[in-house]
Amino acid sequence: MASATFVLPPQAEAVHSARSFTTGTLTGWKLAELSENMELVVSELATNAFRHGLRLAESRAKEPIRLSLLRRDGLVACALNDPGSGFPALRDPSPLDIGGLGLHIVESLSLRWGWAPLAPYGKIVWAVLR
Repeated sequence: MASATFVLPPQAEAVHSARSFTTGTLTGWKLAELSENMELVVSELATNAFRHGLRLAESRAKEPIRLSLLRRDGLVACALNDPGSGFPALRDPSPLDIGGLGLHIVESLSLRWGWAPLAPYGKIVWAVLR
């Protein structure tokens, strides 16, 4: 079992930094074959954390978003926490909508994904890949 955590900087490059951290960590764990799919999942979840989690928690917008990776045998879980109180939900966007497919990507690439509220506020969104 191994774990690694990264605090995402409150900058435009944060999602790129999260992907780089993910690739570096998986390579160090000798699980580079998971990198491409895990990068996509982390990218979608990090984008949602910034776009929705921070926006919906304006009074707590200075709270950091953390990315944690946990490995157990051939399974790797990624988990992102943000201060927002809204919950993630699959949408069925129209063909003309921009965006809205991120959680569909997460669902298609992961064995499982989900979320849980955090006390006293915020949430954690996670996904497991093999």
